[in-house]
Amino acid sequence: MVSNSSQSTVALWGPGSCQEPDFLDQYEVLRAIGHGEFGQVYLARHRLTGADVAVKVLKTETQDISDLSEPLMLRSLEHPNIVKLFQVMRTRKNLYMVMEYTGGGQLLEHIPPGGMQQEEACRIFRQIVCALGHCHDKGIVHRDLKLENIMLDARGHAKLIDFGFSTRFTAGQKLNDLWGTLAYIAPEIVLKQEYEGPPADIWSLGVILHCMLTGSYPFRGDTPQELLMRITLARFQVPSSVPVKARRLIRQILVLNPKKRPTVKQILQHPWLRQGEPCAPHPSSQALPTRPDPAILTMVFDLGFDPYQTWVSLAKRKFNVVMATYLILKHQQGQG
Repeated sequence: MVSNSSQSTVALWGPGSCQEPDFLDQYEVLRAIGHGEFGQVYLARHRLTGADVAVKVLKTETQDISDLSEPLMLRSLEHPNIVKLFQVMRTRKNLYMVMEYTGGGQLLEHIPPGGMQQEEACRIFRQIVCALGHCHDKGIVHRDLKLENIMLDARGHAKLIDFGFSTRFTAGQKLNDLWGTLAYIAPEIVLKQEYEGPPADIWSLGVILHCMLTGSYPFRGDTPQELLMRITLARFQVPSSVPVKARRLIRQILVLNPKKRPTVKQILQHPWLRQGEPCAPHPSSQALPTRPDPAILTMVFDLGFDPYQTWVSLAKRKFNVVMATYLILKHQQGQG
């Protein structure tokens, strides 16, 4: 499937952007693999463990660090379908976010002409919905849900990425800023109305599901203005080749009135999504370990770190070099 996101882009920085000694002491940069709205993303290798990681480099010289919400959001999220944060490193020039490397590419790249097989689409979409549900439970709205921000790992599991536009919300809170990617944004945002974050995220889910099952966007236009006009009318077609239950779900989500859109919990109860595997169990309220796994702790000790400092780093959620080493080893263990 070809992207029709009509999205803004950022300039790609050259290799020099992640050549600072403090960073290179810990990681070997392999190559650039993409970019988010606020920074370049590299594939790198953690020198101590040999693990491949994704590193997003945010230039703090040209951006107000207080405006960079992504590291703050990822610190509080721990879900099997959300990319894992390992380390946050700040230098004079850059802020480095070291994260799980998924390796399977964007969901966009896995959608053939005509759409995905129903069983695969159902499995992956359920994982996306579960990830978004965890965000909403934590009081976070993503605000840029799209196929390019959903990665697949080597096992074909969905991973939600790029929280650069995300923000915190409280129940009933109205937002009024314009964020997101044109093909996916809700009509109330297009109309510059105050809006609630969760229903706007839900709308984007509907666009994603339509794309997954049909291989095309529900709303298209030859110009950005035409695209936005069609979004505000919420008129679209779902091919008859899409199963009836899935068609009904798409139509329930892509409605003009945000109050009539289903919540995450209601979507997960829909008959089309109740077939197959359930959501992964939600992690406990204390997502990251304060009592380290003894086996992992031994490995961290063998790599030269004090066990007490490891415990302190985990307990205080420092996301420093010690915590990163522990989390990477733990992640490697989980990958088998």
